[in-house]
Amino acid sequence: MVEKRKFLILGHPRSGTGFMVKLFQLFGYDIGHEKMGKDGISSWMFAVEDYQVYCDNTLNRQDFIFDYIIMNIRHPFDIVCSTYYTENIAKESLEYRKKYINFDGLNEVEMAVKSVLEWYKRIELQRPILKVCIDKNPEEKLFYFLKRFENKELIFQNVKIKEKVNARSHPDMDYSFLKANCNKNLMSQLENLCELYEYNIEKIP
Repeated sequence: MVEKRKFLILGHPRSGTGFMVKLFQLFGYDIGHEKMGKDGISSWMFAVEDYQVYCDNTLNRQDFIFDYIIMNIRHPFDIVCSTYYTENIAKESLEYRKKYINFDGLNEVEMAVKSVLEWYKRIELQRPILKVCIDKNPEEKLFYFLKRFENKELIFQNVKIKEKVNARSHPDMDYSFLKANCNKNLMSQLENLCELYEYNIEKIP
């Protein structure tokens, strides 16, 4: 039997799906991070109809329907950097994404870039009703969404989530390093993704 929940939040690994749980909690919703809450789930793995490999591996996207699909993103360059240094060395995560993304012939930098590009393309094609840039006033963005679509009687308190959520320490990546190790086609697509969500990639050190 298919179960119904209110919110499905999708992103790429290291994009802020854990942060989104804290954001929804700010407004009183029970959203689980890679596990199902009363009001829904925030999980990059639910971008596909497959069983999760982390947290609750009994959960499969096709067993649920949701009122709202919401996409979260941060600066794509930052997601690529975190993916390169921390996520693609995690076997379970990489093998999961390999089932849906062809990495043949790519170096490790290009794999990180293509993963971000293809995972977001998969999410965007599901027509999320809201796209939240977690590094661009996400509290205010969600506040007005809930007032409009949930008829929530909310008073905006201008509260910010200051703590980092599920952050992993890793080296910084220079833009010049990325450009030198990534083919022109993928670089062009990454620049287009940045432009689409109004992130400036040229000012990165």
